[in-house]
Amino acid sequence: MQQIKEHPTHTVLGFGMIAIGLWLMANDHFFMWPPEAVGVFNDDVWGALFALDGLGLIIWVVESGKSVKWNRRLLTVTAGLLTFLTTLQFLTWVATGRYMSWISNAIITAFVLILSRGSDTRNE
Repeated sequence: MQQIKEHPTHTVLGFGMIAIGLWLMANDHFFMWPPEAVGVFNDDVWGALFALDGLGLIIWVVESGKSVKWNRRLLTVTAGLLTFLTTLQFLTWVATGRYMSWISNAIITAFVLILSRGSDTRNE
């Protein structure tokens, strides 16, 4: 519990990434644009990447969050995945008119970037 108290934002972000990953794996027809890549974007691999990233964040917290290198790597991957998801959802909305939760994902992406900026920058 002490590790969670020391890194609550990483903990919440980790569980959030796991939830997004499970959501993407459970919804095989979530993405509908671009038509040529629907099969690729709806593949469970994307959901698994989100879930594994979230699991990595949780493991980092449980292991006392001492590895600055892993913190940087995990937050970089998290920001990349969320940027990809936000961009794809935004472009789907623009192309089809069907709103997807790109605004909330953009906020979460901004949260990750702010978290990354404030993370420990000690040399390991």
